[in-house]
Amino acid sequence: METKEKPEIEILPRRLMSSKKAEDFAALLKDTGMISEVLFQRHNYSGGGYMVGRFILLLSEFSPEAVIEKIRPLCEQVMPYGYDIRVGRFTKPKPTVKDYLRGRV
Repeated sequence: METKEKPEIEILPRRLMSSKKAEDFAALLKDTGMISEVLFQRHNYSGGGYMVGRFILLLSEFSPEAVIEKIRPLCEQVMPYGYDIRVGRFTKPKPTVKDYLRGRV
């Protein structure tokens, strides 16, 4: 039984973003209606906060090309310093043995 996995979109800002700016950006992305979930890669710092260095977009039932066309203006508005976009699979499709041993499942 073969299941076709949905592609994901990765957005890599060329600078770390503050947590507030990243959350606002994620809300803008979700408002497009084409993205089901936005995941962050957080970089913690000593003050108790975090900076965001990577976004992974889990898509609804839309093609990656259509989503990229829709989100590119948002990216240019929020990240004038530059960014990179890739399409692929960036999350694990199922838990690993290590996840079970660590109690994450």
